[in-house]
Amino acid sequence: MSVYKHSGYTLVDYVNNQKPSSVLDIGCGYNRFKNKIDNLIGIDPYNDCADIKVSIEDYNTAPFDMVLCLGSINFGDEKTIDMQLEKIHTLFRREAIFRVNPGIPHDWADYGDIEWYPWSLDKIHSIATKYDYWIKKLCAEYTEQGHMRYFFIYSRHETAL
Repeated sequence: MSVYKHSGYTLVDYVNNQKPSSVLDIGCGYNRFKNKIDNLIGIDPYNDCADIKVSIEDYNTAPFDMVLCLGSINFGDEKTIDMQLEKIHTLFRREAIFRVNPGIPHDWADYGDIEWYPWSLDKIHSIATKYDYWIKKLCAEYTEQGHMRYFFIYSRHETAL
């Protein structure tokens, strides 16, 4: 995870400096931010390392201060992504932090027959408009294989840029 300039372990200080009372890591995988980010709960439908083994669609709880969606909202068609984003909208009060794939298949790993959603700058901006979010940060970062990802932060704060 350290290859990611913005969404890797450098994110730990950023999140902790916001002093959140609660953080949800959606699609946490091996839960690598556990015990690094304060007040974090990791959910993942497939990985036993998650605090709660559940999909975003089936997770019902009160909103968290912040949510992390680092590579987890990448699979399926437009309808699937929009339903997941609608759910995420109900799960955070302050910031939602994303790393998304613009539709580049993982040719270095066998993920089976996965439909990669082709994220775009237009999609990122349309979500901000739909939910009245501020885009606090938006930039590109790269995988070990040199494949581009979008990193962005949606904020409900008046302090967003």
